[in-house]
Amino acid sequence: MRTILTYTLAFISSIIFASDHNFVCGGDGYWEGDSFYNLFVQTNISAKEFYPFLRDEYNNFYGENYYDEKKEIVYPRGNANLWKEVLLDWSTKDIENAIYNFDSFNWKNKTTKAEKSAKTYIEFAQQCSEAFRYRNKRNSWDYDEILAQKTVNAEALLAKANLLLSAETNQQLKARYYYQIIRILHYSKSFSEAVNFYKTKVEDQLPKNEIYYYITDQVAGCYYSLKDYEKAAYLFTKVLNKSIDRKKSAFLSYNFCANKNAEGKPYFSGIDDEKDVLLIASLRDFSDEVNNINKFIHLDAKDPRVELLFMRALSNVERDIWPRNIGTFDRTLPNIQNNKNYKELLQIAEQQIENTQIKNKDFWKITSSYLSFINNDLTTANQKLNKVQSFPEQKKILSIIYKVFSWDTITPENENYLIKIIEDHPTNEDWKPLILDRISHIYYKNNKIGKAFLAHNHLENVKNISSLELLNALEKFYHKPNKSKYENMLLNNKSQSSLDFISYINHQKGVYYLYQRNPEEALIYFNKEKNPPKEASIPGTIFSNNIKECFSCPEKNIMADEVYKADVFSFIKTNFSKKELAINLIELKKLTHNEKQWKSKLANYLLANYYYNISNTGYYRGILTNNGNCCDYNYIDYANDRYKNTKIGANIIANRSGYTLSDVSYYDKHYFGLSDTAIEYYQKVIDLSTDKELNARCLYLMAKCELNDYYNNGSSNTFEIKLSEYQTIQLPNYNSFKILKEQYSDTEFHKMIIRECSYFKAYSSHF
Repeated sequence: MRTILTYTLAFISSIIFASDHNFVCGGDGYWEGDSFYNLFVQTNISAKEFYPFLRDEYNNFYGENYYDEKKEIVYPRGNANLWKEVLLDWSTKDIENAIYNFDSFNWKNKTTKAEKSAKTYIEFAQQCSEAFRYRNKRNSWDYDEILAQKTVNAEALLAKANLLLSAETNQQLKARYYYQIIRILHYSKSFSEAVNFYKTKVEDQLPKNEIYYYITDQVAGCYYSLKDYEKAAYLFTKVLNKSIDRKKSAFLSYNFCANKNAEGKPYFSGIDDEKDVLLIASLRDFSDEVNNINKFIHLDAKDPRVELLFMRALSNVERDIWPRNIGTFDRTLPNIQNNKNYKELLQIAEQQIENTQIKNKDFWKITSSYLSFINNDLTTANQKLNKVQSFPEQKKILSIIYKVFSWDTITPENENYLIKIIEDHPTNEDWKPLILDRISHIYYKNNKIGKAFLAHNHLENVKNISSLELLNALEKFYHKPNKSKYENMLLNNKSQSSLDFISYINHQKGVYYLYQRNPEEALIYFNKEKNPPKEASIPGTIFSNNIKECFSCPEKNIMADEVYKADVFSFIKTNFSKKELAINLIELKKLTHNEKQWKSKLANYLLANYYYNISNTGYYRGILTNNGNCCDYNYIDYANDRYKNTKIGANIIANRSGYTLSDVSYYDKHYFGLSDTAIEYYQKVIDLSTDKELNARCLYLMAKCELNDYYNNGSSNTFEIKLSEYQTIQLPNYNSFKILKEQYSDTEFHKMIIRECSYFKAYSSHF
């Protein structure tokens, strides 16, 4: 079941991949490091066989992708290369086809003695594989297949193997028959026999090549089954370090031994064993990376496995130094305060450069350059990079990054350089979003707010931020003369290519002033729109009110009050635009000063309804920004919630908080104190009215405004009601409920609302 568990865990590991958008609308582009920028390519190490043990966040081994159905088949390289010593004139492709596609391979004209012997062996190996194919079903998702038993005639297979072995003279092919014999014994649970055969025929008696470690891998499994976990662990360390093809399986098997508190130490002797165990200990534990690297260098500075351990440590540094999506958070790039190891790694790289035993100097030179850059020493980083002769792609990427990070301002020449980068690198590359972050940051810190915003955001993202400063900055940028090609690219960063940039800015300024309760100023900007954005119209019921709270209910079912339909308000259409809304509000404000008291009273009533309806607890919340009204968590950061979000996009911009504006649109402004304005208008209605039913209704609507204030600002003046045996809720001590209960209990509205509103019923029972 261990195997089943291993594959299950691998299956559910997540892989995330997104693309970037030409330094304009920033995306992230590298699945392996979704939380950080992976700038230094891990496969720069020289020992390709150790690639699986490079740092990987989501998979058992580096580069594995269990969801990649089109992944090209990679045949075991170590096995194929070893076959070349037998099949001297064969291509790698022919060798792979002969071994792994035996039934379809054309053996015609393969008539030399070596080729005939190879064919005989491969045919037998296929027979053995087929006999034990049932073992693969242990990884199946079909439980019946897992439980299925298969009888294998191991005796017949062993007899044939020994017969073929007796006729074979080629030393490598003899070793391969040894492998098949031990495999047969292992899989038929003849563990002791397999071990004895290994000791007699194989151990330290054959060349320690790939097939030797294939055999060792099988024997280590036998020792594990015999519960000699220390010996098994020791042999698995040998396979991991020496084999090309069996490294991954040996590492997983070693972990099973380690779970039995076995590390193989009783069998270690000499530097080679020390290096082998140090490697596997380092792969299993990240806690003392630098110390382990120094230990390995002390044992053998020129060993290519030093590069592997160094690269893993460097990748861990990147995870701290280059966090993605920091946006408006109080961090910077590089984020060096969270990591100390980079200085120690820099020291190691420089020591390796000076070591005359080291041949792969360019690896250490380019890592030293990169770490100097992380250390904010750009001059030294460039000097070191210029001395690197290898790694052309890595060198090119670093040179671009160094250049952009050297800028304190962005000139037209810099922007022309950015355009060239975009044109030269049209595909998704992980370093491009980092460049975008840096560019946006430079704009931001130099008060180029419009450009900083458009570097990461579509124009339409301004709609919920409610920042007049940002809108003015975007307008100023739009009218800037002699814009560069890159600046024009920024201006085209819109979700809808047909959207008129300056009309949209004027439209959003109009919306801004509507929220500021200034319809006169709003109308000025709506009048400036030449091509207004296409948006849903606003219904006349925005001037109505509701008793039943139901955001998912159709407005016709709950917006029952029809005062807005009175003849005096004939200018209010059934549906209208935001510009017409501003005109309606101006007309209503005029009517509040009408000499006829009833007109003034009702105009105040409609304005009160409107301002509550567009508040963040009103039925039409979101309508001015063309959003829906669902759900509370989109509109209210409850004051009594310990997770209350206090960040507001407009304030972030005003205070120049954070590193970039990449996520500023996530911090929408939804609370404008509009319910306070609504209360003022409802109070004016009561002051002007002798209609007790209307006044009672206004008091109830004022209580809704008080609740809005409580949700947004909190209050210590509350009472508690029990909703059920397990649930209680706190509510504010409503001043409006108090008046409604004490002065209007004789109204029909009071009788109705005490039936319909559980909050008012609870309040009346409590006080």
